[in-house]
Amino acid sequence: MSPKPFSLDSVLRFRKRQEDLAQEQFIRKRLAADKATENLITAESTLKKLIHSLEEKQIHGITIDELSRYEERIQFEQAQTKELQKKLKQKQKAAQQKRQNLLEKRKEHKTLTTLKAQQNKSWKEYVDKKEAAMLDEIAILHHDRTLN
Repeated sequence: MSPKPFSLDSVLRFRKRQEDLAQEQFIRKRLAADKATENLITAESTLKKLIHSLEEKQIHGITIDELSRYEERIQFEQAQTKELQKKLKQKQKAAQQKRQNLLEKRKEHKTLTTLKAQQNKSWKEYVDKKEAAMLDEIAILHHDRTLN
């Protein structure tokens, strides 16, 4: 019985496609998380500018209507910031899950590649042994013919 009953090429191609797909998904999720981070930074910056502007207006004098609008706007920006922080955490969690999936797919592909290399080595040793046995048999037959 031969040590190489089947080829792993099709399985390796399939696993490589899975790995590539996992990498693409991870990159997409990572970019989404980066975009969410940028949005959060922008919202926080807007909130800080708004608060700073309100402080300046209060120093110079501000009407009650303006103060009310500023307070409403600040509350809205704070709510937006909290929502963006929540979205960022979700996107980072999704990116981390895709990263774990990618690492798992890479590990599977590497394991199968190693298995294929071992299988090819075993097959070569098997073929070399068969070839040596055949050459020995030919040498014995040739030696018997020369003696007779």
